[in-house]
Amino acid sequence: MNSEIFTIKSLFIQNAIMLISLGVVFSLLIHAIIKKRRKHTAVFTIWLILVLWFFNSTIFGFSAVSVSQDGIRLNYGILSLRNDLLPLDSGWKVETYLSGIRKSKRLYFITIGGRQSMKVKGEDKRRLLQSIGNAIDRIQSGRGKVLSYDKGMKG
Repeated sequence: MNSEIFTIKSLFIQNAIMLISLGVVFSLLIHAIIKKRRKHTAVFTIWLILVLWFFNSTIFGFSAVSVSQDGIRLNYGILSLRNDLLPLDSGWKVETYLSGIRKSKRLYFITIGGRQSMKVKGEDKRRLLQSIGNAIDRIQSGRGKVLSYDKGMKG
């Protein structure tokens, strides 16, 4: 089945950050085990758990969405256990978040079935989020085919 794929933020970069973080902490843990340093082993085990928790927490939103007749697939990244396939009837909404010290920076995110995407800035990214919702509505209503959309695939 064809699917329409949208990239909110670069999944390649997100996966690289995840793997580098895991690699650094894991290598320090292995080094501590080899050197038989119990305190360091305990500390790096806790850090390893924290890294895995962070990338699976609600702080970290999804970066890619695939919409097809099968449902809405959310991709959080390679280390995430939260990657999921939601039904097409999941509600969606593009929301605005004010960021910064003076709350003057507008960030946008999409909520699909109660799950938030990564926050993005700029009108072009807001339109990308809106097009994700439009694709969900279009496929849900049975109007038309899955379209090819490659804007927003960078970055």
